[in-house]
Amino acid sequence: MPHVRQQIRAKIVALLASGVPLVSSRVYGSRVYALTEADLPSITVYTGRETSQIITIGSKTLQRTASISVDIYARATSNLDNDLDAICVEVEEALAADFKLSGLAKSIVLSGTDIDYSGESEQPVGTARLNFDVVYNTLIGDVETAR
Repeated sequence: MPHVRQQIRAKIVALLASGVPLVSSRVYGSRVYALTEADLPSITVYTGRETSQIITIGSKTLQRTASISVDIYARATSNLDNDLDAICVEVEEALAADFKLSGLAKSIVLSGTDIDYSGESEQPVGTARLNFDVVYNTLIGDVETAR
C-alpha cells in the first residue's frame, strides 16, 4: 500500500475531479504535468513540506501536517480574477464536504491562497494556488495506514 500522504493526494484528486465542474475532469496528481491550451482550465495537486511530531511521550504515533497545494490554471481573459475565484469556490467546497478525507486525515484546512498571472507563454495564464494543511496520524513503523 502507498504512503498515507500519497493516498491523501489521490483522494483530493478524486474529490476535485468529481466536485469541480468548472474544470471538468482536468485534475492532475502531479505538478509536472505539461498543460496545453486545450487543458485549461485545470488543476494540479501536489505535496510541499510536511512536518511531524510524536503525539505523546512514549507513543509511537506521529501526528503529521502535510502542506498540499492545489494549483488552478485558467486562460487569462478580462474575467480572469472572477474565473479563478469561481473555481476556488468549487475547490474549497468540494474539500470541505469531506473534511476528514474519508478517514485518511484528521482535518484539511485552507492555510492560504496566492493568485498570479503569467504572460510568458503562447496563451497568457492566470493561476491560483490554494495551500491546505492536512493533519493525519501514522505509527512510526507503519506509514501506509492512517490512524
